Amino acid sequence: FNNLRVNAIIVEELFGHSLNHIYNSVGQCETVDSLLNGTMAHVWNRALSNEWGRLAQGNKHGVTSTDTIEFIRKSLVPTNKKVTYASFRFDHRPLKTEEYRARVLVGGDKLPYDDDSSSPAASLLETKILLNSILSEAWKGAKFMASDLKDFFLATPMQNPEYMRVLLKHFPADIIEFYNLADIVAPDGYVYIKIKKGMYGLKQAAVLAYQNLVENLKKHGYAPIPQTVGMWRHTTRPTIFCLCVDDFGIKYYSKDDADHLLNSLKRTYKVTTDWEGKHYCGLTLKWYYQEGYVE
Repeated sequence: FNNLRVNAIIVEELFGHSLNHIYNSVGQCETVDSLLNGTMAHVWNRALSNEWGRLAQGNKHGVTSTDTIEFIRKSLVPTNKKVTYASFRFDHRPLKTEEYRARVLVGGDKLPYDDDSSSPAASLLETKILLNSILSEAWKGAKFMASDLKDFFLATPMQNPEYMRVLLKHFPADIIEFYNLADIVAPDGYVYIKIKKGMYGLKQAAVLAYQNLVENLKKHGYAPIPQTVGMWRHTTRPTIFCLCVDDFGIKYYSKDDADHLLNSLKRTYKVTTDWEGKHYCGLTLKWYYQEGYVE
C-alpha cells in the first residue's frame, strides 16, 4: 500500500464486490469520521449529503428525494418502539455516474420483526435455463436484455415505521443547515430519524420490496411462475424474465414487448436498461445469436 499514490484504496477493485471497505495509504481501514475529516473530506461530505438528501427530502445539490426518512425530535419517538443505530458504507465506483457513493444502513439486528422476512433468492440454474431457451428460439426472434431498478428498497412504504438515531457530527454541514438539525438534536448529541419506507439493513426491507413489486406488476399482467424461484411471465405476451432482487434478465421477442415491461416498471421505479444483454447479476455475457451460443 505504501507504494500507491492515492489517498483511498478501494479493496473491491482488487478482490471484487465481497469487500466494501476503503483503506488509506498505509493500509488502515477508513471510518466515517476519518473520511469526513480527511484530505478528501469535500468529496465524501458531498457523497454523504447526497445520500441523506436522497433518503430524506433532497439537499442543496438537487439530488432526487425518495422521502424514505424524516428527521424528528426525540420526544416524537413512540415509547413502544426501539431505536437502533445507523452504519455507513462508502464506495468508489469509477464507472458510475455518481463515482463516490455513501450509503446509510439501518442496524436492523437491533429491531424486532416477528413476521417472515424471507424473499425469493436467486437461482443460477434458472438463469442458465433462460439463456439456453433464448438461444433455442433465436430463430423466432428471441433476444436477451437486462434491467435493474434504482433505489429499489427505498420505494416501498412501510405500515409500521422504524426509528434510528445518528450523531449530529455524521451529517455534512449543508444537511445540518438544510434541515435545521441543530434545532432538533437531542441532549445526547443524536438526531432521531423516522424510517417510513424500506431501507438497507432492515430485516423486512427485501420481503416488503418484493411484495410491492408483485402488486405493481400484477396490474400489468406479470406474475411469478409457480414452482420456480425467480421466473416470471406475462399472461398474454411471450415475455419471460428471471428476477434477482432488483435485477431483471429478460427474454423478449419484440421491442414492443420489452417496452411494455419497462414502462410497467417505470410507473413506480427508476429503471436502467442494458439492451445488449451484456451484464446480469455479476455475469458478463457475449451473445452469438446466429451461431447459437453465448459466452
